[in-house]
Formats: sequence, structure tokens, C-alpha cells
Amino acid sequence: MLETVDPSRDLINFVLPQTGALVEVADPAQPYVLLDAAGDVVEPVSAFFADLQACSRPPSTIRSYGMDLLRWWRFLDALGVEWRRATRVEARDFARWMAIAPKPVRVHWRRQAANAKVRPTAGVPNSVTGRAGPGRTYAATTRAHCETVLRSFYDFHLDSGTGPIINPFPVGRERRQLPAAAGRPARSTPGGRYRPSVPVRVPRRIPDERFDELFAALRHNRDRALLAFWVSSGARAEELLTCQQRDALPGEQLLGVVRKGTRAYQQVPSSADAFVGYASIRRKRGGRGSRGDQGAGCGGRYGRLFGR
Repeated sequence: MLETVDPSRDLINFVLPQTGALVEVADPAQPYVLLDAAGDVVEPVSAFFADLQACSRPPSTIRSYGMDLLRWWRFLDALGVEWRRATRVEARDFARWMAIAPKPVRVHWRRQAANAKVRPTAGVPNSVTGRAGPGRTYAATTRAHCETVLRSFYDFHLDSGTGPIINPFPVGRERRQLPAAAGRPARSTPGGRYRPSVPVRVPRRIPDERFDELFAALRHNRDRALLAFWVSSGARAEELLTCQQRDALPGEQLLGVVRKGTRAYQQVPSSADAFVGYASIRRKRGGRGSRGDQGAGCGGRYGRLFGR
């Protein structure tokens, strides 16, 4: 893997071809497959996906990894380089390109109508939360995630003996360890060399008066309870949708959810106001589960808590 490629590769005018695709498959043993420019399944990626699934990674994680691999496959396809012959020059230029390349423009389905509101200018902070808007280039978190995925992909094939003998995405050089008083815990292992520094995120926030306006604008008790549980418990929205009637413990102010990453069941503390909304839902349903679960024989304490 000699790095003999001309370092003056034009990355400013480089256009990533929209070849290949990441396709969802109706197969629990293979939820996603990556297709190359010819429409064929990329078997090295499928083997990597199978290893992720064996490590108990959910389909959402496999999809996230697949999007990064699709971007890398398109980059190599534009350069005419096979994935096994990719060197650190290609990995370096890929990291440089992601740092300066504009993100592809995709119109949200809500804004496809002619009378839809124009999206705020990129980088302008939100007037309510103060959070900066999405930039025109790839964020540092996206680039860091992509570097980690590609380094893990090549490490997998390096261990399996099916890839190059040197990982194109190398581990970062050792740095001088700072004393503990500096407030920076020492890393057990160095990160990737082409991994960007990720800034510390500002916690999401919303003024109390705006939250009260949002809460008052909701018309249904189910929506108010869901919002109150979401804010007070800190659980993700999709985790709250896994709750069943038996998972709510008003006396202890605990709500059981299934965590997104580990798929483990965990009880999280919630506010009293959230359980007041939960009690109103129970009164309206007469103590039964959601209507969608009754026909499936899952009513009562096994019914969905926030079902329609």
C-alpha cells in the first residue's frame, strides 16, 4: 500500500456520484444490503453487517453504518479504486473532501408544496432554543461517525483475512498524556488519525413560557402525557412508544421503557404531572389498553400505553 498517488487531487470540484444504494430487505437476518453501481450486492459489506448483527446491534445501527459505507463506496467508485486497494491517500482525501464538501440538498416532504415555508439560512440559531441550525457542510459528528465506521469495517476484514493488510484509516498517533489536574481523562486507546475533534454540545433547551404554550396547544390527553413523560424522564420518543400499561407505576413515579441501543428494559423516574395525564388516559379508556391492541389479544396491562 504505497502512497504514490498525486497529492494534488482536485477536491473542490469533486462531485460524488449518486451510484449504488442502501436497500432495506424484509429479512430479519439481513435487514439491509448495500448495492454497488451495477446493482449487485456488496458482499464484504454484507459480511460486516452480519458481524454487527451478531454483536446485538439493532437494525437502526446497521442502517447508520450502511449510509457511511455507501458514501465511501461512491467515493471509491468515482476514483476508480477497488475497496481492497484503497490506501491512506484515499482515506485522507475522503476526510478532506467531507470537511469541505456541501451536503446534498434534499427537500423535506413537508416543504415540497409551493406554499411551504422556506427553511432558515444554514447556521442561523433557532430563535426559541438557541440551537444553531444545520450547516451547509458535513458536521464534525457526522465526519467522526463516518471515520469510526470505516475504520471498524477495515479492522473487521483485516482480522478476517479478507481485506487489505493495512487499514486505510489508521489509528491516531500517540499524544502526550496530560496530568489529571488538567481535567482531561486519558484515553485508553487513541482515536482515528482522520477523526475530527467533536465540539461539546450545548444541551437542548426551550423557555418555560414556550413549553407552556406548546403544552396548552395539545388537544388530547395522550399527547400531553407523552410530552410530559418525554421531558421529565429523558427517554427517547421511540423508547416511550414501547411502553405498555403494566410499565407505568404511578405510586413510585416510575415508567418502564426499552432502551434503544441495548434493548434492555429500564425503569426511569417521571414527573407527577406526567402520571396525571396517564390517569386521564386510563379513565377515558375505562382501564383498558389501546384499541389497536384489543383485537390482537393484548388488551389490559399488556396494551400499548400511548397507542391510538
